[in-house]
Amino acid sequence: MNKKTNNIIDDIIKIKNKQKNKKNKQENIFNEDIDKLSNEFEQKNKISLPEIKDVKIINDNKKVCHKSDIWTHIFNTIKYDFAEDIIITATEIKNAGKTWTGKSDQFEPRLLCKQDSEDDKPEIFKINKICIISVKNGDYLITKNNIYFPLKYKNDNIITIKKNTESLILSIGNSETSLIDNLRYSGVFESNDFLGEPILYGSLLTGRHRCTFTTKIGNKEISVEGSQYETDGCYESKNKVLLIECKGKNNIESFNIRQLYYPYKSIYGMIKNKKEIIPIFINKNNDNTIHIWKFQFTNHDVLTSLKQVDYKVYKFE
Repeated sequence: MNKKTNNIIDDIIKIKNKQKNKKNKQENIFNEDIDKLSNEFEQKNKISLPEIKDVKIINDNKKVCHKSDIWTHIFNTIKYDFAEDIIITATEIKNAGKTWTGKSDQFEPRLLCKQDSEDDKPEIFKINKICIISVKNGDYLITKNNIYFPLKYKNDNIITIKKNTESLILSIGNSETSLIDNLRYSGVFESNDFLGEPILYGSLLTGRHRCTFTTKIGNKEISVEGSQYETDGCYESKNKVLLIECKGKNNIESFNIRQLYYPYKSIYGMIKNKKEIIPIFINKNNDNTIHIWKFQFTNHDVLTSLKQVDYKVYKFE
């Protein structure tokens, strides 16, 4: 690792030391701090940090512990041979920590199982071509089926858009929510590229929700029961529903289809074919270009049936 990366790891260790006496409910703050620190470093220095992509948990002895090492220990403990799909439980993950030589609090299922892009997958997942997805509160499916959608970028046809300047507070912040708000009030979502008609309701479905349904991943039928999801944005017009997943990570190369499918399935279960559901994925790069992929699920009952139907690049004046 180079000097810059070592400095970042030292900063991450400091964050861990500050957080180690906090309660479990604050563990997510630690990982959010690491993500923020890594993203800020990448943007400032115009380089990526592949050496710490797999690092989310640090031992108190200041030795970096990779998620892949922890998952290898988990798989050895449950004697998983990567031959077929299995369900692994939060209890099994936590129990594996009892025979771990480091700190057992590194075996937090929610943090270990959060893999929102292929880059987030620990090395042992990549080598064995497996993915993990929540199917029940405390139950996770490890599958050979690919649950990520690749994202490709082009900058050859950038559409310039004007920010709404009438609001006194729209310019506050630089978050994903802020980006969605600015796109919404600049008219992008109501344009013919997406809804093609005025928004009547929204943003809807904010916060956390749970869903229950049956679906297929590849040819494998699975039951999802009470699994949690969140949406970044959802808008309803007379004939359509726009469902949004948004990131602000430079040149993110893929995303977990679950992020769009779980809320999509919940909405479809409510409205059926009464309105068209339009799932979109938004990402803002360091050069301030805003990339929007438009999708459709060709089969409502198959998670892996996601198909890209359009792609636009925007930039505010």
